[in-house]
Amino acid sequence: MLLQLLILAVGVAILAVGADLFVKGASSVAERFGISQFVIGLVIVGFGTSTPELAVNIDAALSGSTDIAIGNVVGSNIANIGIILGFAALIAPLAVQLRMVRVELPIVIGVSFLLWGLASKGQLVRWEGLMMLGGFAAFMLFLLKTSKDEPAAVQEEFAEENPKTNRGMVWTIGLIVLGLAGLMGGANLCVGAAVKLAQMWGMSELMIGLTIVAVGTSLPELASSVAAAYRGNADIAIGNVLGSNIYNILFILGITSVITPLPTTAPTLMWLDIPVMIAFALVLVPMMLMGLKITRWNGALLMLGYAAYVGYMLHISG
Repeated sequence: MLLQLLILAVGVAILAVGADLFVKGASSVAERFGISQFVIGLVIVGFGTSTPELAVNIDAALSGSTDIAIGNVVGSNIANIGIILGFAALIAPLAVQLRMVRVELPIVIGVSFLLWGLASKGQLVRWEGLMMLGGFAAFMLFLLKTSKDEPAAVQEEFAEENPKTNRGMVWTIGLIVLGLAGLMGGANLCVGAAVKLAQMWGMSELMIGLTIVAVGTSLPELASSVAAAYRGNADIAIGNVLGSNIYNILFILGITSVITPLPTTAPTLMWLDIPVMIAFALVLVPMMLMGLKITRWNGALLMLGYAAYVGYMLHISG
């Protein structure tokens, strides 16, 4: 068991390093095409923190561990709000832009309900995956189109978080190749260790995906959001979480279900796990609207809610 835990930890570490290298390489390529630092930070870096989930899901889909794939996305979305946003708010209260309440948060809630509806049939099939990918493409176009309307202070925050790299092309390509290798290798280690741990502990692959794998693949979001909160860049701390939750459902589950249909018949998925994911998104509405700030008390409440969810899962499983 200790060996599998060590393999899982090593896999998560390789995933995190691979994601960081890939984001740096992709950002450097974007710079060469004259894309602004704000758009790079908003789109490429924001998406980059979700690449560990993508890598794990592709590996899980190809190896037939579909419960880990869907558990990873649902669990990551719960952890993003419960742990990451909660912890970031404990470090420093997070000021909320009204646009987040009007646009990004409703999209998070909408795609969460969409997943619940699609999953209620017992399976996510390929045409639904293609539909989700279409929704993701529309979301990305919307982001790019409206990015110029963001307040100057917000644009400066994102540019500050993503300084110019000025790297040569060979260096850039090397970063991308090493990043992709790290993502694929780390994902393979994570999925293999997770399956063996589930067998050893008598837990379902869904539960392993919802907890250990989900938290592990969310570490890049944790590092990014906590660092942003510490520096007072609340827009990045909140934007990373909301953007990641949208990416996870529309893009990552979209690609995964195109690769292979995903059964959604696991015992707790429809009545506990997806509803909890939706509840965490919904509870952000009053939190954000009350003074346009996520306070330390809100952060503590989010983390307690996550602990209660995991505790209840462990209770009913054994």
